[in-house]
This record gives sequence, C-alpha cells and structure tokens, in this order.
Amino acid sequence: MLYTASFYAPDNWVGRAFRVSRQHPRGRRVAWETLPFFYPERELLRAYRQGDLDFDALSCAYRDGLERKLGDDPDLRRWVEAATGLGDFTLLCFEPAGQPCHRLVLAQWLLEKAPALEVGELR
Repeated sequence: MLYTASFYAPDNWVGRAFRVSRQHPRGRRVAWETLPFFYPERELLRAYRQGDLDFDALSCAYRDGLERKLGDDPDLRRWVEAATGLGDFTLLCFEPAGQPCHRLVLAQWLLEKAPALEVGELR
C-alpha cells in the first residue's frame, strides 16, 4: 500500500520509507532508502523556486519527465512493475502534510502506472 509523508513526520511513515527528494534533510539520520529516478530535475526545481513555474506547471513538467524516464530507465520500469509487491511503503520529501508537493504528484502517477497498487494516506 502506498503512503506519502514528510521527513519531519515519522509517525506518518508506514512500511518501507523511500526518499524521493534530491536532498537529504539536515540533521536527520538516514532511515530510508533512496529512489533517484524519482527525483525532480534540478532545472525544474530551480524554475519553481524562482517563481518561473507555478505548482500546476511544475506538476505537468515533472509528470512528463517521469514518462520519459519510464521509457528510458530499466531500473525505474522494474521498480514500478514491482511496486504492488512491496507491501506498505511511504514516499518521503520535505513539504509538510497539506502543502503542494511533488511526492503527491508522484503518488498519483504511480497509481496510474500500477493500477493494482493500493493507496493509503497521502499526506
């Protein structure tokens, strides 16, 4: 079952935890695995932070990037195909629950790509 949460809310983590952000949170001990193929592109994040993109544009560009990677990256393809067999897992990044965040975009994309994947709480 798929969950999402912030690094800073470990009580919301369920099952295996996967970091899907480019950076590691300062002052936190590593308690997760990393999935670099899900990291948003640096240029995309830079444009969003500078105000050149709103969240809707970031979401569209991020999804487009995931689609390209899915066609090009066999590790990503294998991970998506195996996602339904992972049991409970949580995608982690920085934003607090209730804020716009790429992990929520990623979760929706994964649910489309692996329709048998069950959804838990998306925070």
